[in-house]
Amino acid sequence: MTQTSSLTDTKNQNLTLTTIISEHHAWRTLSGLQTNNYYVYRNAIHSGCHLQRTLFELRHPEVMICDLSNLEPAFNCMSDLQIVKTWHQINSAIDQSKLKDIRKILGDGLTPEIAISGPCKQKLFEFKTQLINKILPTSAKQKHPATTHPTIRGISKNRLLINTNDSTINFHNRFCAFYSAYISHEHWDNCLTLNTRYIYEDHPIWHKIKTLSKNKLFLLSAGLPLALGYLAATGDEKILFSEIHRQNDASLLTRDSEFLDIFPHSEITNEPWLIIDKSYTGGSLRQAANMIRKKLGYDADIKTLALFPKTFSAFMSADYAVYGGKLFEVRLYASRLNRETWHTQLIAENSI
Repeated sequence: MTQTSSLTDTKNQNLTLTTIISEHHAWRTLSGLQTNNYYVYRNAIHSGCHLQRTLFELRHPEVMICDLSNLEPAFNCMSDLQIVKTWHQINSAIDQSKLKDIRKILGDGLTPEIAISGPCKQKLFEFKTQLINKILPTSAKQKHPATTHPTIRGISKNRLLINTNDSTINFHNRFCAFYSAYISHEHWDNCLTLNTRYIYEDHPIWHKIKTLSKNKLFLLSAGLPLALGYLAATGDEKILFSEIHRQNDASLLTRDSEFLDIFPHSEITNEPWLIIDKSYTGGSLRQAANMIRKKLGYDADIKTLALFPKTFSAFMSADYAVYGGKLFEVRLYASRLNRETWHTQLIAENSI
C-alpha cells in the first residue's frame, strides 16, 4: 500500500513526495517519491533509490489503411476523382464492418487518414489486405505494384540506405557517432534512429524543397529517414537535426540525456531556415521555430514545411506543405479551402 503526500517538489512538477508502507516487510514505513518522468526516475535510481511499483500503459499497434496526405503507389494511376471516391468507399466499408478486436482510430480533425488499431498487428495487416483487394480497382493493383514502382501521389519509405551514395551513408554514420552519446549503450542495437535501414525514396518533391531555403532542419526521430532521402536525391548536405519530444515518446526510455541542441552545431547560420517535419497539429514545427529564434533572434528568417499534414490546422499553420505528393505554398490556398473538405480539395489542386 502506498499513501501519497500532498507535498510536491516545487522545482519539479513531475515529482511527488510519498510515504511508502509495505505490508510484505512488516508494514515497513519510509519516504519515497512518485514520477512519470523517465529522467527523474533514472536519476533517483542512480542516487540509490529502489523501484517500488510499476504501471505499464501500452498502445495497441496501428496500421494505416489509406492516407490522402501521403498515398501509396496503388493510387498512382487513379484520377483525382477516383482517389476521392475510393477513399470514401474505404471509409464507409470500415464504418460498416463488424469488427471484434479492431477499431477505427478517431481524432480531432484527422480527416485525411483512415487507420485502425488492435491487439495484433498481423491481424490488422490481414484486414487491410482484404479490404484493399475488395475495393481498389483491379487495374490499380496490377499496373502499380507497391514494390516496383515509384510513388507519385505520395513519398514512400522504401529505399535501402545501403543502396544510396557514399555521401549519404557517410553523413548517416557521422550523425550516428554524434547521437549515440545521448543513448544508453545497452539500447544502441534497438534504437531506431541509430539503426536506420530504409529511407524515403527519390522523389521530384525533394528538388522543389531544395530551392525554398538554405538551411533545412529536420526533427528526430522521423526526420532522419526523410533527411537522408532528401540528401540522396539532391546531394544537398546543408541539413541539420534537432529533437522535439512528444507526450507519448517511448524512445525517452533509451536515453542517458536529452538532445536539446542542433546538429551539426557548427553549421548554425543566419541564412534562411526551413523546418521540415511530419505534422499532426503543427506543434513540433512551432516549437522548433521558437528554439531557433531564441538562438538567432526573433528577426531570423524561418519558414515551416508540414509533411503529410493530418489536420486542417496543421496545414494552415505552416508556410509550406507536402500533401498527396505535391508541394503547396499554404497562403495561396488558404482562402479557398473549406475546413470540412480541405483534405479532398487538395487532391485536385495544382502544386507550386
